[in-house]
Parts: sequence; structure tokens; C-alpha cells
Amino acid sequence: MPPRAASLTDTDEALFKRWALGEAAAGQALFSRHFDPLLRFFRRQLGDDVQDLVQQTFMGCIEARARYTTIANFRAFLFAIARNQLYKHLRRRSGQPAQVISVSSVVALLPTPSRLLSEGEETAALVDALVQLPLEQQLALYFYYVVDMTAPQTAAALGGLSIPAVRSRLRRGLETLRRLLVPALGHSAASLSHSSATLARWEANLPRLASGEAEPATDDVRLPDE
Repeated sequence: MPPRAASLTDTDEALFKRWALGEAAAGQALFSRHFDPLLRFFRRQLGDDVQDLVQQTFMGCIEARARYTTIANFRAFLFAIARNQLYKHLRRRSGQPAQVISVSSVVALLPTPSRLLSEGEETAALVDALVQLPLEQQLALYFYYVVDMTAPQTAAALGGLSIPAVRSRLRRGLETLRRLLVPALGHSAASLSHSSATLARWEANLPRLASGEAEPATDDVRLPDE
């Protein structure tokens, strides 16, 4: 019996299982669904020339498919692989180890990338501030607020954190953004006001902790394998 065509009603998880068993059409359907979000993710970090990283991320999904059972959400799994590919790229380009990369901003690691920052004027101040964050804080904010992952999905994409650790990283990132959003950045009052309002919405939507849970005293960074 020939493989059935992928349907719009097929879940990512069902498609990935079929792709892992060798069904090329299922893999192509996943590629079509998630190519644009992955492209935006890498462009936000590195600029225009990132299509190879998108391809490597999809291929990495098959290579790391044994790990999928510990995540069980394809989008979180996909961005966990994308995070790994980003670290590999930054290690090659900067010559720094993962420990240094995790606490450095991309603009500090790669001072002159042609990063895609063509967002509208309203969001310009926030975008400029985001790329100055330590990488792991920036990724947490991007996954949770921009990609709109749940807290458990964000935790999985960041290497298997606890929910309190995710909340802590998000809160620390938001605090850093507040400090960076100052008039000295040279942005218009409208841009700063819009960015401040966005931060207020993000702060109001931090993950809630269960009774008895508390944020860890120090950041719990799960680095990708070298």
C-alpha cells in the first residue's frame, strides 16, 4: 500500500512518527508547516544567510528522534534542535565554548552580523534590546512570548528545565529588557512606549507556579552537547 498523502488535519506528532519511519511526504509536510517560523528564528539571531541552518535543524530531528519520546511535542522538539544548531554555529563563528555563549549576547559574540532587524518603528526599541540579552534569556523570551509556546514546551526547548527555572529565566530577561529600554538608545518616544507596554503584557503573563514551587536561586542552564 502506498503512503497516504499528508492532510492539514494531521498533527505534527503523527507526521513526525510517519517521517521517522521513512515516509518522505510526511517530512515534507512538516517542512512546509515549520519552515517560516524556523527561518524567522535564525534570521533574528544571525541575519539573512541561514537556510542551511533550517535544513540542518530538520535533518537533526531525524538524527535525534530517540530524544523525541522525552518531549512528545514536535514544535518544542524542533526548536530544541534549532537551539543546538544555533550553539554549533556560534561556536564555529566566535571560537567560544558553550558556557561563554550561554551568558553572552549574539551582538557581543558576532559584532558585525547583517542581522534582519527590519521590524516596524514601533518594535525597533524592543528588538534592539532583545539582541543585547544573554543568549539563554533571549531564547526563553523568544520561545515563550514570540513563538507562543507553553511553559512546559519552553522548558523542553531549553534543554529540559523545570517550570520554576523557566519562570526565573523569563523574569530575569524581562528585568534586563527594562534596564535596556532607556531613551539613550535613540529610539522615538512612540517606540519606547510601545515596547514598554509589550513588556508589561509579558510580565503579566509569566508562568504561574504550583503551590510549594519556587524559582531557583541561580540560573539552571542545560547546555547542548558539544
